[in-house]
Amino acid sequence: MGGEHQTFQKVARAVEDWIPKRAYRTEKKFQNDLQQYLDDRLNSGGGDGLLGGFGGGTGETYVVSKERGNANADIVVNDVVGIELKRDLTNSQTKKFRGQIEEYRDIYPYVIACTCGVKDVDGWRHLQSKYDQQGGMGMGMGGGLGGQRGQVTFIWKRKENFGSSREKESGGGGLFDL
Repeated sequence: MGGEHQTFQKVARAVEDWIPKRAYRTEKKFQNDLQQYLDDRLNSGGGDGLLGGFGGGTGETYVVSKERGNANADIVVNDVVGIELKRDLTNSQTKKFRGQIEEYRDIYPYVIACTCGVKDVDGWRHLQSKYDQQGGMGMGMGGGLGGQRGQVTFIWKRKENFGSSREKESGGGGLFDL
């Protein structure tokens, strides 16, 4: 369990720090950007100073794959963390998003619900509130639900930060936009 939780912490911190290279027109391009970023960061041997280094420095290898597994999460890390990513979350996407989160909770110990832009702020907050009210604290990042089903963490990437310099993330102050 400790190893899985450490993997989750590293992945969550990396997603939190990730800055999309630009405001892509498709969700798939955001997924590709995030997958490449996670693979580079987790397997580079660099660290964030808070969690004692990622990947290569510890000899640990992280498998960062796209649309893998029974539920086809957008990105999966080591079969421990399932990441579902949405672009410009709308009211009509919110119900599907919730269903995907629920499905992934049965498969992965940890689930990250990430959105690159939110059009339906009420829907996003309602989803987040649903999980917060059911217990658990996540990593202090708006997550909730530990226990037998996967823990859910919510990360909102705000559009005004897309394409910003990636130097921000190496300065030790993560970019967490809730």
